[in-house]
Amino acid sequence: MRVLLILIAFGMIAVPALLALARHDLPRGRRIGNALAIFLAPAVALGLIHGVPELDGRALQNPVAWTTLRLVLSGLALILPWCLYVWLAGTRR
Repeated sequence: MRVLLILIAFGMIAVPALLALARHDLPRGRRIGNALAIFLAPAVALGLIHGVPELDGRALQNPVAWTTLRLVLSGLALILPWCLYVWLAGTRR
């Protein structure tokens, strides 16, 4: 079951990056840059969770607030690639 959840999470991160990489209306360098930004964006949110001691589960005061913020950042890590893909794939005027 854990493997299935990891594959689903990886797919939610990798699919928008691969879609951004497959576009043909942008130069190759920009497509690669967009795909890397989309793929690495969740690492920032997850890095915050593991880098801040309070978010890592070692909160001494207000543990409920820190747990809530940790859950929000975890959800953001899965939604952020799709938001970035839509934002970067938008039409340029």
